[in-house]
Amino acid sequence: MLRFALVLLLFISYPILLLAHPEGAGEHIVEAYRIEGEPPQIDGLLDDVVWHQAQPRDGFIQLEPARGAPATDDTEFRIAYDVHNIYVAFRCYDAEPDKIVNRMTRRGDIYASDVISFFIDPHHDHRTGYKFATNPAGVQSDNYRYEDTQRDSNWKGIWWVESNIDELGWTAEFKIPFSNFRFTDKLTQIWGFDVERVNRRKSEVTVWKQLTQAGVVTRMSDLGHIMGMQDIATGKNFEISPYLLGGGASAANTDISRQLGTGLDVQYSLTSALKANITFNPDFAQVEADQLEINLTRFPTRFPEKRPFFVEGNSFFETPYDLMFSRRIGSRGNILWGSKVTGKVGDYSIGVLGNQTGEFGSSDTASSVKEAAWFSAVRIKRDILKRSNVGILFVNKEQGGSDRFHSRVGGVDMNLALGKTYHLSGQYAGSFHPGDDNDNMAYTVDFAQRNYLWSSNIGFERVAPNFEINQTGFLRKERNRGWQRVQMRASYSPHWGKHQFSSGIIAHLSQSLYTPTYFAEWQARNPKLSLSSEFDEDLFRWSAGVDVGMDFREILLDDINVYYFQSREAELTEIFTADRYGFEIDTNSTYPIAIGIAVDFADYFNFRRQQSGKQRSITFESTVRPQSNFSIELESGYAQSLDLSGEIDGRFFVSAMRATYLFTRESFLRMFVQANRERELSAEIHQSYLLSFLFGWEYSPKSHLFIAYNEAWGDAPVGTTAGRELQLENRVIVVKVTYLYNL
Repeated sequence: MLRFALVLLLFISYPILLLAHPEGAGEHIVEAYRIEGEPPQIDGLLDDVVWHQAQPRDGFIQLEPARGAPATDDTEFRIAYDVHNIYVAFRCYDAEPDKIVNRMTRRGDIYASDVISFFIDPHHDHRTGYKFATNPAGVQSDNYRYEDTQRDSNWKGIWWVESNIDELGWTAEFKIPFSNFRFTDKLTQIWGFDVERVNRRKSEVTVWKQLTQAGVVTRMSDLGHIMGMQDIATGKNFEISPYLLGGGASAANTDISRQLGTGLDVQYSLTSALKANITFNPDFAQVEADQLEINLTRFPTRFPEKRPFFVEGNSFFETPYDLMFSRRIGSRGNILWGSKVTGKVGDYSIGVLGNQTGEFGSSDTASSVKEAAWFSAVRIKRDILKRSNVGILFVNKEQGGSDRFHSRVGGVDMNLALGKTYHLSGQYAGSFHPGDDNDNMAYTVDFAQRNYLWSSNIGFERVAPNFEINQTGFLRKERNRGWQRVQMRASYSPHWGKHQFSSGIIAHLSQSLYTPTYFAEWQARNPKLSLSSEFDEDLFRWSAGVDVGMDFREILLDDINVYYFQSREAELTEIFTADRYGFEIDTNSTYPIAIGIAVDFADYFNFRRQQSGKQRSITFESTVRPQSNFSIELESGYAQSLDLSGEIDGRFFVSAMRATYLFTRESFLRMFVQANRERELSAEIHQSYLLSFLFGWEYSPKSHLFIAYNEAWGDAPVGTTAGRELQLENRVIVVKVTYLYNL
């Protein structure tokens, strides 16, 4: 099978060599001005001599809503550079500057405001790049782009920006060190470049160059160009970030224990396009707790990675199957140290990761509690053609001691861009564990087409029953049970005046794959149950559905969406037809109060009861902004599960509130409160609560002061009775200081 997949890949790749990126710079070119004297002062005023000498460019066109029409308010930009930095200045004209939507928020959360952003491709490979953005309050936002349209929002660079509102609209001034980028060592540089502006109150998106069939997703292969940059250098390429932590912790029936710790992060630029990171005893006291969700499925929720060492560069290890899920690292043991190398060498993207977990000290008690394991991953991806690549990924977990164990997964994958709107992707992967390895492979192939009106795809997949990756990755799958399926999707999103209509259909046909062990384990767990008389291992499952909606512009209502799905479910005890339907409504986020409501009704298989049932849920979200720098976010969900007779057999409630006050763009105070209460199968009530305060101050780039307080409560059995009582689980207060040394 692997040999066949490689031959098929080469067969497909050869003829699409003709679909290469067009040569030449095209018409959208801007000359970067070389600064010989004083660089501009980053204050957002654009009164520096440099900006009178740099070449201006304008003539923006609409991407939304009147595609191809001139911008209702034009934008002008200029670019300058010196040896170590690039400078970009913007004049965003606005005929009604008093109506500019402006919010002071935390870094990255700027899209409820007017926004100016630019895309830059320093490596000039037409597939990778960076996005930098700001709003009229000068709030920073950035991300890394890869595989032409994919984004890694966890990337954070060191750069400066200031904005200013005046009688002509608003302005923004950027200073970005070249040390942020991965680029070639050529004497004369040609970089990809484009600009995008969002006028929030008009729901208008305008661009300098980008206007392709791909819709609103910016493609690194379709950027304009910056010309004329010569003799530039990355500058400082060695960063050391030590931290010092102190505090105290207590739990139920225990005395307060003092905490004192220190650790170190090191980053070294091996080349202008390849970086190495090392961490010793990392601490993530400032990372917010996971926000709980109501989950009535048999599988755990996939929570996002938030830890700084792992989030940056995680995109290098992404493949169609989630073979490396970094949340597995340190989930059952402290991270003692870790290392990572990510970047590009010629046409190759490289990612190497290694982490040792365990417990400091050598006591037998400690080692029995904390998992001592070595996690490693190697990723190599080669660019082919102009916007395509093939790659391999290998991930390994080795656990020593008396619980010696290993888990190894690996695969080959491809991403082939066929012209401007067609895309073929896939992966062939296997998992290897102690014992016999058989029927342990998986493959997926997806063929998709997308333009600004239509999108469609068809996908094929087979996951063998013994394909297991959840020691190092993430896959919603039962042990010893797999599937094979075909899935189809299509959508159509035309404009209706200023508004946009959306519609979509989805259908899939699947068949479960079992091993004898699966039936034996199921019978052991459920000795009083037997297989349904309708059950057969070769039964097919199917699902089909439709959703329609409307995105509104310049009114209170932002969007509305309704959906209906029907499916045939095949489980061991029951074969049944299930319905699911609901709706979602959101109001305009530019208003001081924004609200979202989602209601869902569904038939489902209750895994604990091993029978079908019903569920109904409602989710409420709201954001209140009493003032520009103060926001209160509330998200609550309530769900009920019902048995076959229609009686309620479970109630679930989750609610979270986050209040954030910004003193400046660099300092904030955040309160996070979360409550979880559930009563499943009419049994006892389980409840938990979390209270968290965090003060953060970035007193210089990548140098922080954090003061964190966390308090968690949960119910626990009381004595020998069946009752449960709310008890303090832990209380922690921590002060953490980090400092960045640039060498």
